[in-house]
Amino acid sequence: MDKHLSKIWIILLLPILLLAENKELRGTWFAWAGSNFPSKTEIARQMEALAAANFNTVYVDVWRYGFPYFRSEVFYNLTGMYTDPNLDEGRDILADFIAEGHRVGLEVEAWFEAGFAACVQDNIHLFNSHRHWFAQKTDGTYDFYADGGIRYYWLSHCNEEAQQFLIALVMEVARNYDVDGIEFDRVRYPDLNCGYDSATVELYKAEHSGNPPPQAYWDASWKRWRADKLTEFMAVVYDSIKSINPKLTVSNAPLWYGYDQFCQDYGPWINEGHLDVVVPQIYYASHASYVSRLDDELQKVNDKSKFYPGMSTVANTVVTPPGELIQMIESTRARDLEGHVIWYHNNLGPYYDTLKATVYAEKAELPYRSADYRPEAIIVHETDSLVKKSTNWKTYSTFPGFQGNGNCLYTNNSSGEWIEYYAPVPKSDWYEVYAFIPIHGTQYITHWNAHPAAEYVIYHQDGQDTIHVAQHIWGHGRWYKLGDFYLPQGDNQKIIRLSDANLGSHILFTDAIMLLKTNRLIEQASAIKKKDDPLIIRDFELLSAFPNPFNSRTTIRFALNQRETILIRIYNSAGQLVDTLSGMDFSAGRHKIIWDAAAMSSGVYVYSVTTAKKTRFGKVVLIR
Repeated sequence: MDKHLSKIWIILLLPILLLAENKELRGTWFAWAGSNFPSKTEIARQMEALAAANFNTVYVDVWRYGFPYFRSEVFYNLTGMYTDPNLDEGRDILADFIAEGHRVGLEVEAWFEAGFAACVQDNIHLFNSHRHWFAQKTDGTYDFYADGGIRYYWLSHCNEEAQQFLIALVMEVARNYDVDGIEFDRVRYPDLNCGYDSATVELYKAEHSGNPPPQAYWDASWKRWRADKLTEFMAVVYDSIKSINPKLTVSNAPLWYGYDQFCQDYGPWINEGHLDVVVPQIYYASHASYVSRLDDELQKVNDKSKFYPGMSTVANTVVTPPGELIQMIESTRARDLEGHVIWYHNNLGPYYDTLKATVYAEKAELPYRSADYRPEAIIVHETDSLVKKSTNWKTYSTFPGFQGNGNCLYTNNSSGEWIEYYAPVPKSDWYEVYAFIPIHGTQYITHWNAHPAAEYVIYHQDGQDTIHVAQHIWGHGRWYKLGDFYLPQGDNQKIIRLSDANLGSHILFTDAIMLLKTNRLIEQASAIKKKDDPLIIRDFELLSAFPNPFNSRTTIRFALNQRETILIRIYNSAGQLVDTLSGMDFSAGRHKIIWDAAAMSSGVYVYSVTTAKKTRFGKVVLIR
């Protein structure tokens, strides 16, 4: 090539290269199929791979397949389940991603992929308990099919209770988790033949002089009305999130063809200030097709600094060649756009080397973040010089620990063993404090005989708190969050003391600890809330019955801290004893008993659960 031409090419390419080295959103979505959940170890590996390839953001699926993939009190109060019951006990997938993602410097966004598509296939717990919340077709049916014949049940887009449920889920994450943003997707209709549930019909009639919506679901004005209602909903979602934490990025990944087919008009969402980031799904396997559509979509937005196109490694089963993907990124930069998101993590492996050798050669900061927004993780290993410990700890070879080299320590006798962790704290601030619970090197499970209530003492600005952790619970493996604590600045601050208190015949493990500066807004900066592991049972507890209300059978649930003989009595609204379940012996733990009310009439029933010393009462509603 002519040297002059080479210089011209370098000059033309220089702005693109500088952008890559400066600020750019480089994201990907993390999803899985069915109950094929990523293990904790797999999450760690994937986060490390993304960070090594110079990505900076991961969108983690937290609402799909009819379940939240975080510990949700909102969902529990409606269904009796905190998360997908197929997960290991104690597992919180969002918490896993936050720990592993922030550890390697990635931003972690909670991705509510399903949006209004609240139930799928047989995961219809919410549909069974709140059917009146769900959308209907012109013929009154509820089921909508997509994605190769998968059956979905969609929440009504105009039912205020259904909307409040979704907003409550989102606010729960914003309030309780140190996420960097929330992407709320599927803010659309499943198809145009939707919107004929009673809530939507009554709202339409109230705004159209008592006239019902057209039965011709393709009617232009009817489509426009539904699209406008979705815009109103996005405005409420945005304001709700920002009311909790203004730093959170609010985003959506709409379909470029969404309005014609699904009443989804994303232009007003971004132009009216209801999103910080919009990621239109511009999924093509060829660069030429991608660029053509990209230029069309850019016409829909007033401020392209909020426009971050989504591109894909596969489109309509056609794999995107790495060279085409590179050109898409280069063309995106050439239009002065500040980033992009690639669908999806599971397909990225073959692209990592090419990306890092070309357009991802250097790390990039996010364009909308300050340099000190997310400081590096502070990790102290059990073998570090800052750690003080007693002399009789031993190494456990089959549980390699965080470093993976056999340094996990343990003790299995109550000889007064202890270990204290000290750490450099660069700034007085709120930090998430984690302890690494070792897992098996190949089976990725915790030890069956690990301490059921390991005593961690955390030292903070206002004193100290004691947290008990069940080290044997599988879902607690790897990084277990002990809580949020305000730590004073110092080069050698005492953070944690762990001792073999109440060890008995169990095994106490210890390994690394980690501090992550949190951006979650803590309501009371002077108060530290003492929090024990919720899976440790300290007394006889009566848990919520499920389902409630119910049709013929419900499950009465309780937890015992020791072996007990249980007596259950059922009373009608007049106080008359109508059924008894007696003489059952249960070990310590959580238990369920099904009450079959087939012979009972509709109404309110009170039940009592009695041990040798205590009685607890609950209430259920039978509806025929």
